Amino acid sequence: MIEAISRAHAFAPAATPVIIHGESGTGKTFFAEYIHRLSQRLGSLIAFSVGMLTPQLAVDELFGHVPGAYTDARRMRTGLIATAGVGTLLLDDFQNLDLGVQKQLLQVLDRGTYSPVGSDRVLAVACRIILAMTEEPDALMTKGLLLKDLRYRFGACAIRIPPLRERRAEIPVLAERALRRCPQQTGLEGPTRFSDTALNLLSAGEYPGNVRQLEGVVLRAYLLAKHQCAAKLDVAHFPSEVIPSFRYKRRGDREENRVAMERALGMTGGNVTKAARLLGVSRNAFNAARANQVARYREKAR
Repeated sequence: MIEAISRAHAFAPAATPVIIHGESGTGKTFFAEYIHRLSQRLGSLIAFSVGMLTPQLAVDELFGHVPGAYTDARRMRTGLIATAGVGTLLLDDFQNLDLGVQKQLLQVLDRGTYSPVGSDRVLAVACRIILAMTEEPDALMTKGLLLKDLRYRFGACAIRIPPLRERRAEIPVLAERALRRCPQQTGLEGPTRFSDTALNLLSAGEYPGNVRQLEGVVLRAYLLAKHQCAAKLDVAHFPSEVIPSFRYKRRGDREENRVAMERALGMTGGNVTKAARLLGVSRNAFNAARANQVARYREKAR
């Protein structure tokens, strides 16, 4: 993330297009907003997903059209490039955009001008364009989903947003931010803090949906805690499926239990009481299991 933030600061002041890539839910839109704020551009940021558009609709959305451009085109339509003005235009899910449309966009980025569909009038591109995609540009190019010329022309200004599993230290901060947003999202005033155990639990969780999933987990817990009139969000308010690899089974696989115990101790800073609570066992049972593990390793060593 330090590298990603550093690149954002380096690229933000320029008018050069930027590629942001990362798994779904990692925060690409949030990062685009961050770059836009750093750029101090006078306009706003417009985010639009181009993933499900047909080539004709994509061209129409991007460039707009004049009356008579199509059979049903009775009035002028302003495209996204014009609507963004001097702000920033984020084109999300770019890897799903037709290659023919990518080529037209490449020409626009190279020349800095475009024409609405059906018009001979040449207009200047005033906005900054950010392309967001779910995989690395080289991988998409190999799959035939990203135009080679676009990759080689603008791929140098690329920022990778790592998945949440590579930045677990951020989970408590992201969870706190999500909790602060809950009153506005729900229209309900509820708990304003987590228990220490709950934050440890969240930090140990599995989030294949990345930041977006974490935010959903916090929102669900907020509503449950509010319904139960709880003073804070606690372990009982979070779904068990978030932490499958953190479960301890009394008669389960020994190696899986060992990993779970080590992870619990790591998440709690070596506090046995808190680690046992995370695993849902008593402190005595936790210590007994650790003693049995030590005895087995010593026996193997002999």
